[in-house]
Amino acid sequence: MAMTTPDQGKYISAGDLEKFSYCPLSWWLSKEHDPSNDALKKGITRHEELGQSLWKIDVGEKTAKESERMVFWYAAVATLIAITGLGLLPFDEAVSISEIMGVVALIWILAASFFLFKASRSTMQSKLVDYEKIILVFAIVAVVIALNAVAFIQSSREMAQILELVAIIWLIGASYFLYRSLVSTNIVSTLRDEFRVKGKIEYIDVDNSKVFRSERYGLSGRPDYIIKLAGHLIPVEEKKGRTPRGPLFSHVLQIVAYCLLIEETEKKAPPYGLLKYPEREDEIEYNEDQKNLLVQKLGEMRQIMKTGEAHRNHNRPGKCTNCSRRDVCTEKLT
Repeated sequence: MAMTTPDQGKYISAGDLEKFSYCPLSWWLSKEHDPSNDALKKGITRHEELGQSLWKIDVGEKTAKESERMVFWYAAVATLIAITGLGLLPFDEAVSISEIMGVVALIWILAASFFLFKASRSTMQSKLVDYEKIILVFAIVAVVIALNAVAFIQSSREMAQILELVAIIWLIGASYFLYRSLVSTNIVSTLRDEFRVKGKIEYIDVDNSKVFRSERYGLSGRPDYIIKLAGHLIPVEEKKGRTPRGPLFSHVLQIVAYCLLIEETEKKAPPYGLLKYPEREDEIEYNEDQKNLLVQKLGEMRQIMKTGEAHRNHNRPGKCTNCSRRDVCTEKLT
């Protein structure tokens, strides 16, 4: 593949690439004539709103996960305390109660075995770690219950009442975190449906977000956000306004640029990128042909930057009508 050599470390942004793909002359004029019109301001506002909503999804999912973990721990501790308190009550039928607690211990052991099976089938490292933690806790609870079953003969009514009260307090704590988890999950679910977000959000384009750079190709950019699906990082670009009949060439090249940047940064190429219009989303395949086309366009842009001469490359009046630089363009068709 013919490769462009960046001039003195000059980076071309994916945004400029999108403008160039729309019209080379429009892109060139944008360097000195990029009016701050109402449409541009609305676009910036919508982009900021998208970033804030995605940030809420990310924070909400982290809060829900943290709360679910706290529910589990609080419920487990409450169970242990309650069983310990129960074991201190002066029962006449200690043997029967011990048998019941032995059955409860067996249930917890079976639960641990179930999560052990889930862990063995999981291909995600993070899930594997979660399952291992759950197995450990279930096993500990089972052992404590079994020990209480053996030591059930000892009794202290006062201590049993104190332990049952403490168990209730821990259950109240578990209920609080359960409520917190449900609220966060509901908010996240609503936002995901509204913005049609799937997968785990790995990156969001906000003020201080990382800029992806490829020194090899002299390319830089920040996608609206990146999601993780089936072990792949997928760049996503949101486009507002009207929904075209098919993905626009300039938008396609922009998403291909983000795919290239992810490949260069992560050393693993995404299979596709997502273009999201108000009424539709398109999967843009990332392959060698797309990559070659991108490199070719970068070469054309650098040639124009070198010569300082750019021209309109289309005969479509509609493009000129919708161009924000038409007032200063000498080659406009309308």
